[in-house]
Amino acid sequence: MNITLNQVNLLPVRTWKWLGVNGTAVEEEIPGEFAAWEPQALNLPQGIKQNAAAFNGAEQIETGMGKDAEQFVLQNQNAGIHLTAEGSAKEPITAEYVLDATCPALADYNTIYAKENSSVTLVLSYRSQGSASVFHTSLTKIVAERGAHVRLVQVQLLGDNAFHFDDVGVIEKENAVVEVIHIELGAHKIFSGCKARLEERRCRFEAETIYLGDKSRIIDMNYVAQHIGKETESEIHANGALLDESQKIYRGTIDFLRGAAYSVGHESEYTLLFSPRVRNRTAPLILCGEENVEGQHAASIGKIDPGKLFYLMSRGLSEPQAKQIVIEAQFTPALEKIPEEALRESVHDWLKERMSNA
Repeated sequence: MNITLNQVNLLPVRTWKWLGVNGTAVEEEIPGEFAAWEPQALNLPQGIKQNAAAFNGAEQIETGMGKDAEQFVLQNQNAGIHLTAEGSAKEPITAEYVLDATCPALADYNTIYAKENSSVTLVLSYRSQGSASVFHTSLTKIVAERGAHVRLVQVQLLGDNAFHFDDVGVIEKENAVVEVIHIELGAHKIFSGCKARLEERRCRFEAETIYLGDKSRIIDMNYVAQHIGKETESEIHANGALLDESQKIYRGTIDFLRGAAYSVGHESEYTLLFSPRVRNRTAPLILCGEENVEGQHAASIGKIDPGKLFYLMSRGLSEPQAKQIVIEAQFTPALEKIPEEALRESVHDWLKERMSNA
């Protein structure tokens, strides 16, 4: 079985074609079939309810990767979690998916509906066993009603023979806060996208992404914050490192629509380059249909400071160990948002092993 997606991760406004950032076509062979997965046994805190299906209206929410990716998951979904938050949950809800040769294909569709003044944290982790060829696609849709707080943490530690895409769509109402944390450290081909619509006054969206490219890894990302209501805020940040012959595209868009007066949006990306053979493309974009707004974007792409590397190695560290410390320091803001210590340790161990083989 093959997957063909004509256009994913479309830049909201097209630029020069030769830059290669307007969008991407995806063609990939899927190992095995999308057989049904066993339902996740979740530890639900008080105030959180699990549903059999998505909430009404979820199909109307736009996502970062676009319609092609969304429809593919909906047509092939074989797992998923659907939550309604009615109160404030102090403990996170965690689900782990392990792909292997017997269960090589996963398409999980997840939804979160957070009612007024509720709060919920959902942690989804994905990994694979051994060198099995696996295929993972994910679609998550979130609605945060007035005063609600939603945190979505997705940790991807799939093996080198994995294909992965992760698509997210968000709608926020007055005074709501939604945080999306993407830990994209595995798989051979990685596509991720997120689109947030800040529809009413004083809502806030935060996206924190980290990525690591080595060998011939391909990473393609698209994040959009669409400001509609007044006094809305967005913070979109990405930190990554590229080694060997890896390549990456990062698109970060802040879109101020007419009526979004006094809104503020910040977008930044910082990439460390460890090889002259990597290919890095960054497309920061600010669209403005309203006068009284503040939009800022920043991008820093460059080699690691030789002096810093020399200092660490002079203290007895090997070169991979020194690079690992530098990379982990850059990843710390996102890693600290993983609410479970055991999962954070798994990510640190995974990075250590990955860097020792780099």
